[in-house]
Amino acid sequence: SLHVFFNNNSKSTNNGTPEKGEDLFKTLELKDEALLQAQTAVSSLESALESAVTNLEYMQEQLQLRVVDLEKELTSTKNELSTSQNELDIAVSDLQLAQQQLTESQRQFEELEIALGESEDAARRAEMRAERLQSELTSLKEDQKSGVMYNGDSDSDSGVVAEKKSVKKSWNNLFQSAVDSASAAAAASSSIPTLNEWIAIKGSTEGDVQISGKVTNHPTIDDGDAIVTSPLMDPSQAKERKIVSTSSGSRYRLGTPLTLPSSAASVDVNEAKNKFNQQKEERRQQILARARTSSESIPEITDQTLGNGRYILAGKAIPSVNGRSLIQTAYRSTPLGTATGEPLIIKISGNNEAMKREYDNYQRVSGGLKKGQFIRRKEFLLNAGEEMPGMSALVMQRGVDDVKAFMPKVGGKLEGPLLLDCAVTALRCMEALHGVRLVWNDLKTENFVVVEDERTGDISFRGIDLESCMPVKSNPVDFTPEACPPEFAKSFMTGEAESFSLEYNYDVWSYGMFLYEISTGRGFFDGVSAEQITKKL
Repeated sequence: SLHVFFNNNSKSTNNGTPEKGEDLFKTLELKDEALLQAQTAVSSLESALESAVTNLEYMQEQLQLRVVDLEKELTSTKNELSTSQNELDIAVSDLQLAQQQLTESQRQFEELEIALGESEDAARRAEMRAERLQSELTSLKEDQKSGVMYNGDSDSDSGVVAEKKSVKKSWNNLFQSAVDSASAAAAASSSIPTLNEWIAIKGSTEGDVQISGKVTNHPTIDDGDAIVTSPLMDPSQAKERKIVSTSSGSRYRLGTPLTLPSSAASVDVNEAKNKFNQQKEERRQQILARARTSSESIPEITDQTLGNGRYILAGKAIPSVNGRSLIQTAYRSTPLGTATGEPLIIKISGNNEAMKREYDNYQRVSGGLKKGQFIRRKEFLLNAGEEMPGMSALVMQRGVDDVKAFMPKVGGKLEGPLLLDCAVTALRCMEALHGVRLVWNDLKTENFVVVEDERTGDISFRGIDLESCMPVKSNPVDFTPEACPPEFAKSFMTGEAESFSLEYNYDVWSYGMFLYEISTGRGFFDGVSAEQITKKL
């Protein structure tokens, strides 16, 4: 088009003046220069655009990785929320059951109050009867005195005297008989065992009523011992100061009943629940504060990296409990080479087969119906990078301590909610592994870590170290003497450990040893060598 424009203008120039032709050439030169500058600017813009696209692709990759991490964290959070909801539902059910029991206790107490009122009425009637008997006894004594005077009268009054003597003798016999009967009854009554602090309870058969209380005056049972009687022959007689007979032929006097809280002192379920949660939270915070004080701070960042600069290492590498791997704190690295995010833990080992097996076991259990409560994994590097050739690395969530190291910082052993949480966590992990037909083969306190929630300050427990897990019925690749059952120890001593067939009860034995240690603060075989442990087992 420029050539057409030039040719057209050339023709018109030939028909015009020379001055107009020179102006036209200058204009064309300026246009060519402007076009060249525009082309240069377009080239620069294309280069800038290409660079921006490259940066956007890199940012998109980083965002995708972050989205994957967030999805994993969201899944883990959902699982934890589901677990917490289930535990809350169980707690609410327990509180409702307690409220029902309290209502039943209040009803029984009201019945006891009615029975006490009836007993007091009976006691008042007995006192009135005793007063009448005392009055009659006084009258008899006065009649006896009158009889003495009758003996001094004349013979004409002998008939009257004889009659009064006869009446007096009759009353004396009646009185003596009553006294003898009362004495016999008192003697018999004194030999009957008495139950104090008693309460009527339902028997195993519908309609049966038994008495539970502390016995005294029993011929064979020490005073103060608590007993439960056989079913009563007549449950309606279960009242204070009554003598009851049982189906076995025994007899008991019911003394002071057990004092139950009055209806005015009823407990508000929500208030009790809030108070319990508050006490639990205070206890958790106290324990966590004590643990923080005695725990080491997060190590300082170094200039070392892993995964071809993907992670920045912090502090020094620490050998694992079994000595086959190294454990080190690390941070995710930014494109600029700076640390970002929360501190992580990297497990590094040259046993690539064991590391791959551990990662596969984590993946297998996370795909099961029961997930357990295992540590959150970030990434598995089959090749740890140029920094550590021939090594594998597993990047995981960082814990405060393992349970064995954590217990001395909170008093030597776990108690209350912490003890329950730890025991339930281990049980869920074992259940999850068995659900995908795996035997842990290494369930112990060192393989559970304490994790702190930075938002709430709560602590929980997570299972780790699944490199020894093997399918059920297969043979073990490793074992810990303190956690192995007697049947494996026997196979080991006879040289048949490599052919030993793993069963789920292997982990059940280990779980029992685990419970013993977290509840007492010491291992069952503490201070005993591995060889001696195996021999004892």
